[in-house]
Amino acid sequence: MFAMRVRLVEHEFLDNPRMSLAVEEAIFRLMMLGKSPPTLWFWRHRNAVIIGKFQIAEEEINMDVAQQYSIQIAKRDTGGGAVYQDLGNLIYSVIVPDVYGMSNDVVRMYETMINPVLLAFKRLGVKAESPGLNDVEINDRKVLGSAAGLREGFVLFHATMLIRSNLDMLARVLKVPKTKLQDKGVTQVSHRVGNVYDLTGKDMDEVKGALLRGYSEYLGFEYYRDELTERELRLAEYLYYNKYNRAEWVFGREFISVEIPRELLE
Repeated sequence: MFAMRVRLVEHEFLDNPRMSLAVEEAIFRLMMLGKSPPTLWFWRHRNAVIIGKFQIAEEEINMDVAQQYSIQIAKRDTGGGAVYQDLGNLIYSVIVPDVYGMSNDVVRMYETMINPVLLAFKRLGVKAESPGLNDVEINDRKVLGSAAGLREGFVLFHATMLIRSNLDMLARVLKVPKTKLQDKGVTQVSHRVGNVYDLTGKDMDEVKGALLRGYSEYLGFEYYRDELTERELRLAEYLYYNKYNRAEWVFGREFISVEIPRELLE
């Protein structure tokens, strides 16, 4: 099996999900230039909703609930649906070169990134399945959703896993179409999703450790702990102010193309 040295980062912007997304893009951009290493990053947010690139905030979020409970809103630069995040979530990003032959095959890419999660649960004695392209379920309850991007031979994959999340708040703040629930044979969001702890008794640290082993065993990751670099943080700050923190990006219908000053990439 191919072995890859992967930087393991645990750095949180608990109250600023927009900065988290800016950091992700900074790592991705710099890695494509050979200036950031392959990275697995664990992170969390205190109270946030992150929507997909092609979504409109007011169509996906109950804005009155978000305002009442000071829920931060951010938009990522990958597709997929809206996710609610709190300290009961395990959020992680895998940002690596495509040495696995994924090319531009989206199905193969998700299989490559989801299979380590299924393996992690198997090692914990838990039967997990991935009936959809980018989800993981336990006992017919969705516990993980993911999104990803492939570009120039590199992949950015990120996932949100429900461990001990506030499912009542999730159901209140997200607008989930009734047709989507009916397709799954349920009438309420709370009947569609589940917390890993409630379903299996496995808690945050145990699941995190299993995930690390799953990616190591399946994809050959060899970890070393390190921090975000100053170059990454400088570029992230630029992306934050020029993209992720702009209202037209978060709440609008138009995409923003950001020209990066050369000095931030050197």
